[in-house]
Amino acid sequence: MGTKKHRSKGDQPLPNQRLSKQLLAAALLLVLVLGILYWVTKKNNSVVVNPPAVTLAAPLPQAEKLVFQEYAGSQSCRECHAALFEQWSKSNHGLAERPLRDDLDKAAFEPERTIQHGTQTTEVRVKDGRHEVVSLGFENQQQPYEVERVIGNDPLRQYLVKAFGGRLQTLEASYDPHKNEWFNVYGNEDRKPGEWGHWTGRGMTWNTMCASCHNTRLRKNYDEATDSFHTSMAEMTVSCEACHGPLKAHVGWRKQYPNSKETDPTIKKPTRNQTLDSCGACHARRSELTGDFKPGDNFFDHHALAIVDEGNLFHADGQVRDEDYELSSFLSSKMHTAGVSCTDCHNPHTGKTILPGNDLCMRCHAAATPAFPKAPIINLAAHSFHQPQSTGSQCINCHMPQTVYMQRHSRHDHGFTIPDPLLTKQIGVPNACNRCHTDKDADWSLTATEKWYGAKMERPTRYRALTIAAARTGNPSAREGLMKLLQSETESGYWKASAVRLLDPFMTDRSVFPSVIGLASHADPLVRASVARSMEPLLVVNSPSARATVNQLLSDPIRSVRLAAAWSLRSTLDEASPVGKELQQMLALNADQPSGQLQQGAYYFARNDGPNALLHYQKAAQWDPNSAPIRHELAVAYSTVGKPQEALHELQEAVRLEPNTAEYHFKLSLACNEVGDVEGTIRSLEQTVKLEPQYARAWYNLGLARNGKGDAAGAVSALRQGEQANPNDASIPYARATIHARLKQMDEAREAATKAVQIQPENQDALQLLRSLQPRQ
Repeated sequence: MGTKKHRSKGDQPLPNQRLSKQLLAAALLLVLVLGILYWVTKKNNSVVVNPPAVTLAAPLPQAEKLVFQEYAGSQSCRECHAALFEQWSKSNHGLAERPLRDDLDKAAFEPERTIQHGTQTTEVRVKDGRHEVVSLGFENQQQPYEVERVIGNDPLRQYLVKAFGGRLQTLEASYDPHKNEWFNVYGNEDRKPGEWGHWTGRGMTWNTMCASCHNTRLRKNYDEATDSFHTSMAEMTVSCEACHGPLKAHVGWRKQYPNSKETDPTIKKPTRNQTLDSCGACHARRSELTGDFKPGDNFFDHHALAIVDEGNLFHADGQVRDEDYELSSFLSSKMHTAGVSCTDCHNPHTGKTILPGNDLCMRCHAAATPAFPKAPIINLAAHSFHQPQSTGSQCINCHMPQTVYMQRHSRHDHGFTIPDPLLTKQIGVPNACNRCHTDKDADWSLTATEKWYGAKMERPTRYRALTIAAARTGNPSAREGLMKLLQSETESGYWKASAVRLLDPFMTDRSVFPSVIGLASHADPLVRASVARSMEPLLVVNSPSARATVNQLLSDPIRSVRLAAAWSLRSTLDEASPVGKELQQMLALNADQPSGQLQQGAYYFARNDGPNALLHYQKAAQWDPNSAPIRHELAVAYSTVGKPQEALHELQEAVRLEPNTAEYHFKLSLACNEVGDVEGTIRSLEQTVKLEPQYARAWYNLGLARNGKGDAAGAVSALRQGEQANPNDASIPYARATIHARLKQMDEAREAATKAVQIQPENQDALQLLRSLQPRQ
């Protein structure tokens, strides 16, 4: 549950709802982006606030009953698997969610105590036999809430209370059993009711954010019409069957044949990939597609994985940045490429590593093993350059650096990256050396690594990270490096998928899209899904090859790929087709969050249904009034239905909420232009390029706006800046040529028009202008 800011695994949207800046064109129009975030709770006046709820034990639909009847429950495993059951029952999986227990919870509530966090206080106590937390909650009141049950075990425990509509809410006041200490998972952030991430908000609703990974075969069962849940599960906590699948048939067979030495025909041993998928279903930052993963299923049939792309969830070298869990970084690693899986290192019943410290790593790297014969042999003492048994000699401290989440939970990065202080200096990627040697700077670490490893530091992973960092800043030079990643035989599917996503601004370039389309049959579904998403700019310009590619991917065997293709075709998709129904199911599944409402808004927006789009964007904004991205989307919807003043207001709010985001200032300039506010247009564009000097379209629009006000010199200056920011955009020098021509500056006009024609030989406007500027013979 949550990140350093307590965000969920599935809060990023599946589809690529960000349109390329190339699609903004020259016209001053409003366009789409995406966002997520929080909500204001409903009123309840009871003293101990347990709002009226749709019971979690509501009658199950028949189909759900049939599914749950296949489960035997963990206690049925105990008789035959006593030792394994004992390991599991004490593990974090076995205690992932449970009712309150005196042996585990009494010390947390007795004696009563009060903690201070920010401007608030929270009291914990036992009163009249009830475990209560007195906290700032619903109706912005300091009130007692009765604890229903517990999620988490070690290193922290969180407590659940009832709320309206069948909800359970996860309190931010949490308990550290090691220190017998209460603390706030947000530290001193001082979140308040009305914020998405406050414990009363949708960001802390157990049904959506916690339940599926803390229980077995959970069905969220959200009803959008009533904004309520009928959540059900096969068994509370991460039970035996959460990993092994339903076992009622196995239990029955064993009872029928108790002494049989034969292999039980009801049991199918999972493959290594299936094991990884089962672990990854919870240990991943991902979007939900179905809400019903079970062991044996393909991860990508039920989830869309967050990977390194233009966003900031991960560092450019693949290290986790936000709370990204383990799967994505692991898939990016050489360990995964070599065939390593979770249970090669972890005991699945305790969750702990099968060997301590370096013994685990050296199990493969001290000598070639039959399982991994190509594992490099490492002389630990010579390799680490640290004293034996010291902190710096531990493999995981260099290659699996730790990040603390939720104030107390230190987690290892599973990317197995190599510390590179040069990347710290150049692009701000953290390195393990300075994580440990906090009193030193990156120059000190760089000197040491270059002395120890020399030319070995000039590895491909360094240049891959530099390429990705350049792409994230919009640097056109990144295109060549990204194309090399696509064509490399050594890069994994994970990194090819990242390269495809980062090539989005270049997708209409004839040197790029054939290579991307060529990956539509790649073995990795991550790559195919990225290809499907990347076709959207090409569909806008009616590329036949792009449409053929997306149509091909609509029938892909993996659901996440099909849905990525369906999203790219959402404007014309047949809702009655099989993949159309899958998309509708996904949209309905995620409708309980602002991000899901944004997805639905974007869906109707693409289908030219402005009124329906507006309704969903309004609901998202109602649930999350403090989200700048949502304000932006609502502005788009208002503009679409002909309400420019309302659009302007929403963009002003977006800028107020995120004043350092250049894109919002740019969109505000478009809104100002739409209502005729020339000064506001220029002011917003000037702020845009101040925040993002390489924003070529902002420079272009600034040139047009200044020219419209009669400031020809300022217009030319802005357009020249735009040409430097994007030398491949013919419209910018063409615009400058028209201004020079009007001012009778013929040499400058010919120079600019010539540049436009060289960039885009088929540009008829530029060609015509250039002909008109030629000296008469």
